Amino acid sequence: MTNEQWDLLLKTINGETPQKPVTGFIIDSPWIPGWAGVSTLNFYSSEETWFQTNKKVIETFPDTIFLPGFWSEFGMLTEPSAFGAKLIWNEFNLPHADKIISDVSQAGTLVNPNPKTDGLLPLIIQRLLNYQKPMLEMGHETKFAIARGPLNIASFLMGTSELMMGFMMDPETSHQTFEQIHPVLSS
Repeated sequence: MTNEQWDLLLKTINGETPQKPVTGFIIDSPWIPGWAGVSTLNFYSSEETWFQTNKKVIETFPDTIFLPGFWSEFGMLTEPSAFGAKLIWNEFNLPHADKIISDVSQAGTLVNPNPKTDGLLPLIIQRLLNYQKPMLEMGHETKFAIARGPLNIASFLMGTSELMMGFMMDPETSHQTFEQIHPVLSS
């Protein structure tokens, strides 16, 4: 995201009306590999492919704000991997993480990961560091964290239906999962 785009985004969030209509999209892996003509697996496994496909998007649509900009990700695997979830990869489809909580009674039993050492988190951080210079040369910076929230992460660790049922049947125990995930996002 350029500084100009960042300023425009902040002004819009603060209620200012821009002079011309603003378009913005989430830039993420469900659509970029197919649009760019590369396999999903290559998009995730090659830092250069990741960078070039993100660059292609930004150069093709220069007036569009892509959030969060160069999004370093591994689909919805990054945070679940840090908690120990098994990762399932596919050449042309999105990867997914196996659930690690099979029953609401297990909520609150997660081992808190270290974002600097666990799962795919260190690879996300390193990818952004590795490509910081080329991004800056294009006038782009990483302006905010690239992470999902506790509800999203909990739904991948437990399963969406199981999590929602847990909130209905045992809200106190289910809430413990959020209490364990939140500090990881703050670190």
